Amino acid sequence: MAAAVLILTGCSSTATPAAAPAGANALVCRHYLAQRAWVKNLASPTLADAAKFAGYVGADDGQARPGTKLRRDLDAMAAAIQAGKSDYAASRLVYGDCT
Repeated sequence: MAAAVLILTGCSSTATPAAAPAGANALVCRHYLAQRAWVKNLASPTLADAAKFAGYVGADDGQARPGTKLRRDLDAMAAAIQAGKSDYAASRLVYGDCT
């Protein structure tokens, strides 16, 4: 249950993204925003959903261009998830990077 709550904490905004950043990180942002929408639509998240989300974040982190703000923010988000801590602050940063 804690992990399911964890994934929802990063998805409280209902804002619509203005535009994804250009370049190598655009695909990562599209994927992140799609998974964020998926999490927001979960009626009753499970631990399996949390594990799936953690895997998505890890994949996005690995695909983001090294040295960019998006990559640093995804690193922080992945680290928070792995440590079992709230990913809210990092999720807000990633969302900001992608909108």
